[in-house]
Amino acid sequence: MTRADGAQDDPPAPETPLSRLRAAARSAAPAIGLYLLLRALSLEIMYVLAAYAHARDPGRQVYPDGSIGNQWRGFTSYFDALISWDARWYIKIAAQGLGGPVGAVDSAGVPYELRLVFFPLYPWLARPLTHLPFLTPTAACLIVSFVSAVAAAWGLYAIGRHLHSHRVGVLLAAVWAIAPAALTQNGAYTESLFTALAAWALYAVLKERWLIAGLLAGVSGLSRPTAVALIGTVGLAALVAAVTRRGGWRPYAAMLLAPAGLLVYLAYASARLGGVSRYFEIHENVFGAQWDYGENTWSMVSDILIGVDGDNADKPVRVLSFLILLGFVLLFVALVGRAPWQLTVFAAAMLILAIFSRAHMSMAGRHLLPAFPLFLLPAVLLARASRRDLVVVLGTLALLSGWYAGWLPFISGQAI
Repeated sequence: MTRADGAQDDPPAPETPLSRLRAAARSAAPAIGLYLLLRALSLEIMYVLAAYAHARDPGRQVYPDGSIGNQWRGFTSYFDALISWDARWYIKIAAQGLGGPVGAVDSAGVPYELRLVFFPLYPWLARPLTHLPFLTPTAACLIVSFVSAVAAAWGLYAIGRHLHSHRVGVLLAAVWAIAPAALTQNGAYTESLFTALAAWALYAVLKERWLIAGLLAGVSGLSRPTAVALIGTVGLAALVAAVTRRGGWRPYAAMLLAPAGLLVYLAYASARLGGVSRYFEIHENVFGAQWDYGENTWSMVSDILIGVDGDNADKPVRVLSFLILLGFVLLFVALVGRAPWQLTVFAAAMLILAIFSRAHMSMAGRHLLPAFPLFLLPAVLLARASRRDLVVVLGTLALLSGWYAGWLPFISGQAI
């Protein structure tokens, strides 16, 4: 093109993968920044409540520490909640690996075979960092969680923007930041890592980038057992694409890649333990995790609602956990018909896994944290609010999220 003065305009710079990444990062920066701000506010409230609880009863034993023989121990600060329960196992694996032969015990007297129950991706990512100067295994795990949380917030923003607008994308990341049990996003847990993998895998599904979706779903199978929800969703979406002749050979490849990580690790763990039945036996008998068709959930819910055979209704933690679970169910009902079916299927699968598996009611918020499509409708509604109203609503919810993060372990003494 020639300007009026006869000079030639410079041709536009060619677009490169790096330039596209920079543009995407600039677009997602408000979402990531708001996410970090809300998490910092929530953690500050959690810190205050933990300090109060410790000053009130410094000798209280609240942490069943499975990694050192399941002994109960006290707490000194809010930091304890970020590195306890499952986190203690991940930190141990990051420091020492999956351990020695089956039948042997580690220096704390805990059988090595118990480590095989915990899927290895998260501690594997942290383990190389432990070789850096001045980085402890705990710090390495928390770094992986922080990076994963940022990647998850970015992925949620990408989905919200793709489906609606930039503003909805920003607020989808914000709502995830203040969800119940959001403290585990910052602790040595797998919630942030799995949410990041799920968000980007489902974004790839929506964009019909089948190889990326299959690869991310396959990797997620190394992160936690509930990855079956993502694996099934990606596999079903790829099957539909294959049947309708979209994407050529790529959907078939996605169907093969999606379950690969989960199957490989289950095969590895089962081979070391002497059979797959032993793997699930440890899950059930040692950690109390099993598929019970909702019996445990129904028992607690019915007791809270009509007082069947226990004292659940007298325990605030049970009632509050029930209300949180009910809130997730209502969000799912509201989601149906308002989001792409792939996101609805993933949310439904996560809900089914949480409701129909045996676990303490207080863990419902953590188990459902990766079910981010449930937060899509609240994000859309918040996008219509004024900036002043957003500050009030998000600020209040961040304070409540921080209160719950401190109240659950330090005041109620329940597992996260």
